[in-house]
Amino acid sequence: MKLDPFSSSTYAMAKVRTRLGREIPASTTARAWSRLQKRSAQRGRAVARHAANQPKPSPKPSVRLATLEDEAPSVAATPSRVSSNFGAMTGLEGFETAPFPYHGTVPASRRPFLNVGTEGHGGHVNFRGQVLWESETFSDDRVLLHIPPSFDPKRPAVMVVFFHGHGANLAQDVSDRQQVPEQITAAGLNAVVVAPQFAVNAADSSAGKFWEPNGFKYFLDEAAVKLARMYGDQRTAFTFARMPIVIIAYSGGFAPTLSVLERGGVRSRVRGLVLLDALYGGTGNFADWIAHNRSSFFVSSYTPHTAHRNIDLEHLLRKRSVPYSSQLRDSHLQGMVTFLPAGDVSHRDFVTHAWGDNPIKDILLRMDDSDLRIETTSVVGSNLPGTFASRRN
Repeated sequence: MKLDPFSSSTYAMAKVRTRLGREIPASTTARAWSRLQKRSAQRGRAVARHAANQPKPSPKPSVRLATLEDEAPSVAATPSRVSSNFGAMTGLEGFETAPFPYHGTVPASRRPFLNVGTEGHGGHVNFRGQVLWESETFSDDRVLLHIPPSFDPKRPAVMVVFFHGHGANLAQDVSDRQQVPEQITAAGLNAVVVAPQFAVNAADSSAGKFWEPNGFKYFLDEAAVKLARMYGDQRTAFTFARMPIVIIAYSGGFAPTLSVLERGGVRSRVRGLVLLDALYGGTGNFADWIAHNRSSFFVSSYTPHTAHRNIDLEHLLRKRSVPYSSQLRDSHLQGMVTFLPAGDVSHRDFVTHAWGDNPIKDILLRMDDSDLRIETTSVVGSNLPGTFASRRN
């Protein structure tokens, strides 16, 4: 099974074909997008008027992530829903609770993850029989953190957790090529980004410490502390620790997503799940999660590579009497289940060109403050900051 089948097809969208064979004319899509942009602009102006009467926090120094390849084209900005008080902050931070390094076992087999090599020079054999050495592939404990310039911890907010696919690293791919931080900032939503590094530049979907019970929860506890430190106010750690989560998984990122949904320990915080050409397995598990989390939203957009598994998932949802559609709502995403065939577009470019340009930005534009309510009861008691480290083996 080839998990990351890169396509070289040229992206074009004159019409969108639905699951039932009907076509949505481009003019209809354009009108819906125009309404969405207009509503976002109106909200931005309303918030700006409110913010003008509020005291402004002291400016905080920005942190810029170094660009390791040619600069990517800019994402068109949408008028922000929150006031801009300081520059965007982006950085790569080492985490004790990051997926890797990992010296445990693989849950499915109970065998050691590092199953070849010698002590001090171990490796893992991937699904293709290729040896991936820990020192080159599974030793990067860094996490991409991003706080947009307009972020306000006093307003409803969301944490976007992004799981990259195969053959990727955080700086060159997630930041520069896929433009994940830039899409979040351009959406103007009150949001932050947390993107852990999995296998570095390799064809592997291992989840590492996210295989462990509550491993994802410990990771988010640490993320709350690191984000608060980046923001410049440690008191905001409790805000970051309570934020609702939207998980966006691209391609091979589906496997860590399944682990997080099954044993991550933060189920009540997950308000949305977006698969970007990522349904390569676990169809029954995703169906169960959707059926048991009807207040959350689910979006799966796909190329022909994963079309058959999306059709299988639709069939499983029909058997569970879970309704779904082939068109995104303009707002209030909670409870929505949507399948979006994108046609023969490039798999490699799917994070920036799926059912439309900048799909992450598009999803966030459709979220409302009502989708971002913080449920304090969902937070497992912890004495933030600093408790995450003591929970690691």
